[in-house]
Amino acid sequence: MKESEFQSTPLRSRTRHEASKDETYLPPRGTVHPSERGKWTARFYLALVWLFVALVAGLTFWGIKNYY
Repeated sequence: MKESEFQSTPLRSRTRHEASKDETYLPPRGTVHPSERGKWTARFYLALVWLFVALVAGLTFWGIKNYY
């Protein structure tokens, strides 16, 4: 490649072209380290359900104890 052609090539496209030939290409971070957002969301909602159950049980017990 001539020096003038090399200078006219945009930097970004040049790096993509070189990266495709490079043998040390790394996959995207999301592929290597998948998100745990779904796991934490499920735990959060399960904790909310258990808190609600505990609240209902506690208020029921308190109501029976104090009003009967």
